[in-house]
Order: sequence, then structure tokens, then C-alpha cells
Amino acid sequence: MTAPSRGQQQMRAATEVPRRQDGGGPTNDSPSIGVVPTLNCVTGADPLEEAAWRLAVGTLAPEDLPELATEALVRGLDSPALCMLAGQQRDDVRESVDLFRVVLDELGIELLDADTARWHLVRRTAADMVTGRIRPAHGATELWRAYQKVRDSGDLRIFVGLASMLDDHPEDAEQLEAAMVAEARELGTRPVPRRWVKLMAVQGRSPLTQTAGSDDLDLDPELLPLSDGLRSDLARWDGHFQAMFSRWPAAGGFETELDAEQFAAEGERLVSQLQDELGASYQVEYMPEPIRPPGVRIRGQWSR
Repeated sequence: MTAPSRGQQQMRAATEVPRRQDGGGPTNDSPSIGVVPTLNCVTGADPLEEAAWRLAVGTLAPEDLPELATEALVRGLDSPALCMLAGQQRDDVRESVDLFRVVLDELGIELLDADTARWHLVRRTAADMVTGRIRPAHGATELWRAYQKVRDSGDLRIFVGLASMLDDHPEDAEQLEAAMVAEARELGTRPVPRRWVKLMAVQGRSPLTQTAGSDDLDLDPELLPLSDGLRSDLARWDGHFQAMFSRWPAAGGFETELDAEQFAAEGERLVSQLQDELGASYQVEYMPEPIRPPGVRIRGQWSR
């Protein structure tokens, strides 16, 4: 195994949280900003790491890199490329970006893929909302923008709703901003985003879809870690629906409202079992078939 470079050792020391001598948690001298512990990996990130995330997603301001490098030197970090970057002019943007990539390599900072980097920035925004570094409304708007770009976006949907509600009801700002902070704190407890899966009976489509950005993509139950019994139940439930509505509205539909209720109830049971088998890394939703007029689809109602 290759020994870490001097720059990598400096980076590790700069971001390491002091521990008690008994091997327990952080000491009283540890940096603390009063957020849930899972946010520490984001709130404790060095500004150079945050800049690397922004480089990965295309939002880095290259003209700011020389000042960023100078501040890193003041914090005690050091590498040949970092010294060169600190001496760059603000308008030497192309050369500064190239030097910054070398800095990341010298200091052992990984350049992440765009989606992973966006999630680090999402959690950075959530941490800033919790600590009061940014206003909740501003943070929720930032997370709304992120919702449109990240792959597994379901965990951010709540911020879209809260930001939209604040636009429509500014008189409820105090209550809505408190809810934004609470949701940001909850978001910070998750090391990775959950995969959001929806169960919904739709003609000609898989009964399961996965939220990806603003889209719902068909999901093959065979690709999920499910029991054979649950896969069979899903296939039977969906097959029953496809058979009933293959010729709708010319023919087909539920015999009675009670049949529609029983079909929806079976969907609820399937959702509960899906959530149990998939576990906490997934969030399973259900979009039930209407069971009451005018939405319920009863056999023969269009021919009356």
C-alpha cells in the first residue's frame, strides 16, 4: 500500500475530529455547530472539498480559486500546486482549473461523479439550513433546483412542496420555515438518498416505477431484492388489472365499487410488504385506483 503523501496527511489532520483518549466520541474541543451527527461529514468538509464538488457539477467559479488556495495555505495545508494556484491572477481561469485538479490529486481529494457531488452539496445546504447559516426559504429553493438534477430525487420532493406553499402563503412563513428546517435535519440523518419506488396499476406499464429526477421510470420487480412470493403477488395483482382494463372504456372495469375497494386494499398490503422487504434504503409509495365516483371505473358505466 502506498504511504499517504505529506499533502494527504495534512488534509486528514485538517478535517479530522478530535476523539477522547478512551476511544469515545468527540472531545469538548471538537468543532460543534449543533447539528445531527450524520451531518458532520458534510459540515466538517474542507472548503477545497466543497470546491471539488462544485467542479464536478459545473458550478465552480474558477476566478475564486486563487483566494481559495491562499486560505488553504493559511489553514496549514501545503502542496506545490496549491502554492502555484495561490499566486494565480483571478482572470487566469483555465490555468487555475488545471492547477486545482493537480491540487486535488496532491492532497488526496477525490473528484466525485456529478450525481454524488450534487448529493454532497444537497446535504451541505441542509446543514446550513439547520445551523442558520442560510435562511430556510433560500435553502428550500436550492433543494428544489437540486431536485430537478439529482438521480434519486424523492427525498427532496418535500422541499419542492414547502417552497411552493411559501410562495402561495407568505403569511404562514414562520410555520413553513420551521417545517423546512425539520425536514433538512431529517435529510441530514441519511448517509445516502433513498430510492423512491411507486406502486400503481397502469395499463401497459410495469406496476412499479422508480423516481429519477422529475421522471418515473418503469422498474422490473425481478431487479429488486424481493421474495418470490411477493413477486408472484405483484404479478397476479397487476395481471388482474391488465385483464380488466385491456379494452377500457369500450369494455371491462370493476364489477362493483366493492371490487375496486378490494383491489385498492390489496395494493396497500403489497406496499406494506414491499417496504418491509426493501428496507430503510427505499421509500415505497402507492397511487391507488379510485374507488368512489366519479373516478371509479365500473363495468358498463360508459354504455349507460
